[in-house]
Amino acid sequence: MQGLSMRALLGLTVAGLLIGAAADVPDAAKIVADRQATMQGFAKKVRLIKSFADGEDNAPAALEAAQAILETAQRLPALFPAGTSLADLPDIKTHAKPEIWTENERFRATAARLAGQSEALVAAIGRGDRSGTATELGAVGRVGCGACHEAFRAPLD
Repeated sequence: MQGLSMRALLGLTVAGLLIGAAADVPDAAKIVADRQATMQGFAKKVRLIKSFADGEDNAPAALEAAQAILETAQRLPALFPAGTSLADLPDIKTHAKPEIWTENERFRATAARLAGQSEALVAAIGRGDRSGTATELGAVGRVGCGACHEAFRAPLD
């Protein structure tokens, strides 16, 4: 190490730090794509649950779909790491408004309401209550999905 100058040593240290920092930077495009796939999955699950409420004999599949919505609702805030809003990513198609982070407590409360409402949906399907399932599914749409989209999602193109 005696042959290395202080400048060279400093340069190597900075290069190492930059490489380490680059490895820690999440892939924003992948995060957004995964998040969008999750939301599209919600829509498919909702259609499956609605078909149960409308009389289709698919209670096990509807229950599985509702449980998946609940599990996703519980981890929803983790799908929105800082730096993944439409303001942060002008070259990536995302509809996540910066308000998710500037009003994060409100965002998290909305996600918690979605989780709570999803629990009620799971319970209604578990009881085989088609009417209750329809009611709870409507509430999931208003209290959870709709409330979040209204406040925290930019209009779709």
